[in-house]
Amino acid sequence: MSIKHKKVLFLVLSGLVVLASCTKKLNTNSDDPNGPSINQLTGKDVFAGSLTEAVLNKSGENVSTAADNYDYANQWMQYYARNNGWSPSGSQEYMETFQLPNSFGDGNWASLYHNIYDLDFVIGNSSANSILPGAARALRTMIFQDLVDQFGNIPYSQALQPPGILQPTYDSATTIYADLINQLDTALTVIAASQPTVDDTSDVMFQGSKLLWEQFANTIKLRILLRQVPNGNQTYVATQLAAIVQQGSGFLTQDCLVQPGFQDVPTKQTPFWSVYGFGPNGGSPYQNNNFFVANQVFLNYLDSINDPRQAYFFNLAQDTAYGGEQFGNNNFNTAGGTSPFGKGLLQSPSAPALLFSAAQSLFMQAEAVQRGLLTGSAATLYKSGVEASFHYLGVTNAIPAADSYMSASTNGMVNFSVSTNALQTIMYQKWISECALDGLEAYSDWRRTGFPYIAIPSYAVPGTGIPSRLLYPETEYTQNAANVNAQNQTSTDLYTAIFWAQ
Repeated sequence: MSIKHKKVLFLVLSGLVVLASCTKKLNTNSDDPNGPSINQLTGKDVFAGSLTEAVLNKSGENVSTAADNYDYANQWMQYYARNNGWSPSGSQEYMETFQLPNSFGDGNWASLYHNIYDLDFVIGNSSANSILPGAARALRTMIFQDLVDQFGNIPYSQALQPPGILQPTYDSATTIYADLINQLDTALTVIAASQPTVDDTSDVMFQGSKLLWEQFANTIKLRILLRQVPNGNQTYVATQLAAIVQQGSGFLTQDCLVQPGFQDVPTKQTPFWSVYGFGPNGGSPYQNNNFFVANQVFLNYLDSINDPRQAYFFNLAQDTAYGGEQFGNNNFNTAGGTSPFGKGLLQSPSAPALLFSAAQSLFMQAEAVQRGLLTGSAATLYKSGVEASFHYLGVTNAIPAADSYMSASTNGMVNFSVSTNALQTIMYQKWISECALDGLEAYSDWRRTGFPYIAIPSYAVPGTGIPSRLLYPETEYTQNAANVNAQNQTSTDLYTAIFWAQ
């Protein structure tokens, strides 16, 4: 089985310790003798913890119970796999056999909704003219999209009213998606009207920058709209994209890095390191560091295009060559051993944590231009996306190295100028850039575009396709039975596509 590392605690600037929970109440430790009482909390005491919790969902924080993470999507997208020196059990076996029970989604559901409640608190309890209500609304929108993209119809309109409604009804995914655009418009208005306040100290991602939060909101809006191409209302998508252009702040061109004060001490290491890295002060590797290794499918693809990022995603196996496992294969042995995570992912125990990458934003822009939805140069945006990926991973001389990688290649999946399928080239490079950093985005792209093509998703069940969604969590059937039962979901709905992929 895989091992959960102790949950990470984060000291927010106010001195408040922010924790995770699965109940519908403020996500705080009200018993902290060194912090304010729960009745004294304001939005600035909570916002940094919400940003950090959003990062934790991307970082595979608890694989053994499938809680609070998108690890399943990283594995399904062939980035890494179980070292077959370990036997699968529990949620790992569910992932590999695609036999996901309702309980598999319990942790994600609880964690995401709990963060939504915290962000509601920030919206309603921040200083006058603070940037936090607008920023929290934008972040909350991203989280709601993540819920829809995993589960489909979810509690939404009534879920914005805790604690008054403890058994919220479900809204349709299409209705939610439309309102998420409205929420982002409101966020942009609030951000634009904000002024510097003491609340800015809790913005541990953009330090109160109006422009960067506006670009974040616009980029999340772009992500929502691209999901609906080509299966949505194209006139609506084009109109909304035109509104983004008219708004004028543009899209993200820098990484969204969260830094609440990570340190190389127990419970304060940066999230990815605290799960897949090493104990403080050069300590022993955490067991997930050995449990997960490179997926051979991903390594083979990087080899086929001579991609130098391989040395940053993963380390050499036994200092000789790169070796991986096949997802779900208990009998695959790579000569020379297997490759653990490399220095581009395990950067340092005190490194800032990535919430949203510049590469992802630039590749989305490239896709929109390539589809004729935005004006500009898809080739230039593509080039910038590859450069941004090299830069984040810390590739030596990142920009020249990325440019040489592209210009020297005769492969159309690298060199945009010789590509015979520009959209495929964009999507494959986006997939590479998201290795272990945003598996849910890669999984969503695969569902809507079919890229990357994966011949054998799992060797545990060859011939079986990757599920299209998660089932509603078991906790909903015990705590909100009437409303979840009204969705009439069965186990076969694992393969019922989310509306934007139908």
